[in-house]
Amino acid sequence: MMYLKKLRFLTSLRFFFIITFTIIIFFNFLDIAIFKLSRSFHGVFFQFFKELIDPLSDIFDPLNIIIICVLILVFNTNIKYTLLNKDKLKVIRNNLGFSLDKTISLFNYLSLLCKHFILSIAIAGILCNLFKYIFGVSRPKYFFLEGYDRVNFFNIEHKVSSFPSGHTQAAFTLAILIIIYSNKHALYIIVLASLMSFSRIFMSMHFPSDLIAGAYLGAVVPLILYEKIYRNEVEKIKKKYNIRFKDLIKLMYWRIFV
Repeated sequence: MMYLKKLRFLTSLRFFFIITFTIIIFFNFLDIAIFKLSRSFHGVFFQFFKELIDPLSDIFDPLNIIIICVLILVFNTNIKYTLLNKDKLKVIRNNLGFSLDKTISLFNYLSLLCKHFILSIAIAGILCNLFKYIFGVSRPKYFFLEGYDRVNFFNIEHKVSSFPSGHTQAAFTLAILIIIYSNKHALYIIVLASLMSFSRIFMSMHFPSDLIAGAYLGAVVPLILYEKIYRNEVEKIKKKYNIRFKDLIKLMYWRIFV
């Protein structure tokens, strides 16, 4: 859990004030200048973000992830009773080589993971949209081209509001969740989430302060939920068994046959 320990500072009150101060500075002094500067970049940057990075947002759409997790939870309902069937248990043990206790622990671990994903994505998404409504910060194209005020508090025109960035929030929620459970490749995952975030400026959808707020919100929600709800049960299983991603894939594959 090396990366998780390094990420815990994100949930501190001190870091919250640092982020809040940073957002205020960007919003009041840097947002517009940075956005206008991005317009002067070579077209290859816009093409890169439009053709390669932005489509990833559709692939990793939060709704898709929630549907997959719900299907896994439904599929594994009453798995303990299923494994009491000797023939079905034999299929699992012969193909996976796991004891009954480890098999049940893996299913429990997978259920915890899916519940954490669902709850994190749902809560972060709800908070993000609530803040959009409350602050009503106009997207660049509405601010520059259609004469909207920079801030329209309690704006019901959802398509106009940009603060925080929903795509950035979703990208960092998934990034942190993956880091928590894989404990690998944290740098690459954060870089990818950051690129998905930066693409929103080049797509003329957000200002930098939107991205900062979205990244912070997306990161802290899964971390707080893990510490408060899931940590003890997850780490208990991990201490007992070496959980590998490929074991979970094999487990779900052979679950189809039982």
